[in-house]
Amino acid sequence: MIDKPSGEWKIEVDGTPVTVHQARVSKYPHNQAFEGYQRPVSQTEIAHFACFDYKKGAMVRITSPKNVNECKIRPTEFGIVPVVKENTIEFTLSGPCQFVVEFGDHHEALHLFANPKKLTVERSADARYFGPGTHEAGLITMRSNEMVYIDEGAIVYGAIESENTSNIKIVGKGILDSSHMNSGHSISLKGVSNAHIEGIVVKDPAHWAVVPYYCNGITFDNVKLVGFWRYNADGIDIVNSSDVTIKNSFVRAFDDCIAIKGQKACYDKQKVIENIKVDNCVLWNDWGKIIEFGAETVVDVIRDVTISNCYIPRFTMVALDMQNGDRARIENVHFNNISIEEPITENATLKDEPLDTGSWGRTVNLEITGTPWSQDNIRGSINNVYFENIRHIGSVCTGIALMGYSEEHKVSNIHIKDYYAKGTKVTGTSNLIRKNNYVTNVTVE
Repeated sequence: MIDKPSGEWKIEVDGTPVTVHQARVSKYPHNQAFEGYQRPVSQTEIAHFACFDYKKGAMVRITSPKNVNECKIRPTEFGIVPVVKENTIEFTLSGPCQFVVEFGDHHEALHLFANPKKLTVERSADARYFGPGTHEAGLITMRSNEMVYIDEGAIVYGAIESENTSNIKIVGKGILDSSHMNSGHSISLKGVSNAHIEGIVVKDPAHWAVVPYYCNGITFDNVKLVGFWRYNADGIDIVNSSDVTIKNSFVRAFDDCIAIKGQKACYDKQKVIENIKVDNCVLWNDWGKIIEFGAETVVDVIRDVTISNCYIPRFTMVALDMQNGDRARIENVHFNNISIEEPITENATLKDEPLDTGSWGRTVNLEITGTPWSQDNIRGSINNVYFENIRHIGSVCTGIALMGYSEEHKVSNIHIKDYYAKGTKVTGTSNLIRKNNYVTNVTVE
């Protein structure tokens, strides 16, 4: 799909016009076993997005192509209250942030990204530079100590790869659009150490969008992922990698937003996943899970993971999920200060069969089990997982499910503190917390 400015919407920040872009997204949760068949556009719809620099006290004014009867800005905990009059919406922001403007429901939402004025890194003199305008770049291969700079106003049609390199940077305020690529990731890093990705919009991948494989020391800061609609279009998949930070970012993926995976093909290169941090992110998915450990977990251990200060405006099946389908010991994981809003269950189908969405809208699922994606026959464990200040504020909440595999492969030492479902604090006697016989030492306070 060609990224082109929208003639339908008008956005101004303190009177200065902002370009509004189109993005194809999922219309409803529909998936099928991938058999070389790509999703038809009839299952999708056009949404819009815009980027602008945050300015203290600036008035954001949106002019809609039609009168606005209902308007809600999510995440609702941001407290952005719009003033609506006929076909205009006005509000101010208290700082840089990413958010979604909905008009009655989740369809054809408007995604707005208010950037910090400056990036944390400056453009280097020898950067591979893409200035304002469109660029048919194709596959960009990066070397060590190289920077790719996608400037504000630039749309780069292509993808980026780097293998066995170090000290690379992908920065700017422009758009990396992979819609012209028939395969591959938008950003593929293999064996990379010390990479910094900041500021850009990543749009319309062929499947998984951004993937560090057996990497170390990767930082994503203020990265925006939008325009996902193809099957298996995950956001950021951390595969056999360590020391990865994702912060101040926005992901609207078709499938899982952020996944932590161990793949058999990468096991000999890196057997441990550790020191993963996700902080201050807004996450929306149209199928699958928001945060996903697995289902492929072919590493010895996944440990020291912190997911904090995140907001989930829309999701489908499960917000916080562990499908430990292989050998990994998953341990010492912290979920802190997470806000969860509304699930999407409308017209959910797998292939052509309607799905029972009665269990969708689940806050947490921790499970050790063989899955269709398991890559070995060894089962692992889940131990020492902490949930604190988890607020499921949406109208549908199906609670927490804890499922061990056997006496040798248990879910153990699960600590839940200040978990709220629809405004009510959940206690240890609540039927919103379910577990099987292979779960031990669950504390609720």
